[in-house]
Amino acid sequence: MFSEAWALARGGGLKLEYDPAIDSLAPAHDSIPMRTCRLVLVAISVFVGLALRARAETFDVEIPHHRGDFYDKAAFELWLPESAPAVRGVAIVLDGINVDGRHFAGRAQWQAFARDHSLALVACYFKSDDLSLRTYCEADHGGGQALLSALDVLGKASRHPELSTAPIMIMGFSAGGQFSYSFACFCPTRVIGFCSNKGGDYATPPTAAVREIPGLFIAGAKDTDRRAVIMKVFSENRSRGARWCMAIEPGRGHETANANALALPFFDAVLRSHDRPVAERAGIVLDLDHRRLIPSGVPPKRTVTFWFPDEATLAAWNRFMTPANSP
Repeated sequence: MFSEAWALARGGGLKLEYDPAIDSLAPAHDSIPMRTCRLVLVAISVFVGLALRARAETFDVEIPHHRGDFYDKAAFELWLPESAPAVRGVAIVLDGINVDGRHFAGRAQWQAFARDHSLALVACYFKSDDLSLRTYCEADHGGGQALLSALDVLGKASRHPELSTAPIMIMGFSAGGQFSYSFACFCPTRVIGFCSNKGGDYATPPTAAVREIPGLFIAGAKDTDRRAVIMKVFSENRSRGARWCMAIEPGRGHETANANALALPFFDAVLRSHDRPVAERAGIVLDLDHRRLIPSGVPPKRTVTFWFPDEATLAAWNRFMTPANSP
């Protein structure tokens, strides 16, 4: 299915290709007999298992463009914590429009979050060559399937097949934030939380299933146009009971800024909640107009409310929104 997809396992120094004819990953040396390749892979796998499991591993894959896709390039880097027997989920991160976001796989803050929660970390690079015609931000036009295909291939390359089914938390900045929201709409059965940091267009209408996914929208106080768009999509769906929160970052414009200071506690709470029975995932709701907590569900009309997974996230939101913490 992914005959052109490739993976580079930096830990073992191997360039790998997915060959659907044998349903396995093989080294990209056409002159070497397949039987020999398989024996070499077995030997290398044993070596990697003995020598490299004690440290983190990275793998890269690029998914080819297909006719009709809104992206022209889709490349991904996987980072796995040290000695991870199995991961409980996948944290996915994207940067702004056409920016190679694979650098996030090397960020200490994201690696620590993945390590603390036994997660795989996947950083993305999407690119659309002609932005006047189309953009990869709409996940249902190829980008969403490319990401799912990448997880399949990376799962085989890393010997972590659970990547194909593990729950997903996804965060992006600007166009990456728009993709994060759109991907939640595209694949609501996999996504357990999303964060859109200063996105500017939310064309995909959410279903009831998407409104059940914990979501966080962050706007910059000085990012006026995008802030209005974010407030609109948030308020329209929060009034229908969406389990969503929104924050306005003081003193900030269209920049990544300190979004992780709120996004990571939010994801941390979502992960802890996800392990509980469904009846215990209701979260809490802040009635901002009356400065009180109210029951979750569809809020009262003409009332500004915010949903939080727990009170610790509410406290983090309050700190994040405090002007004294802005530059």
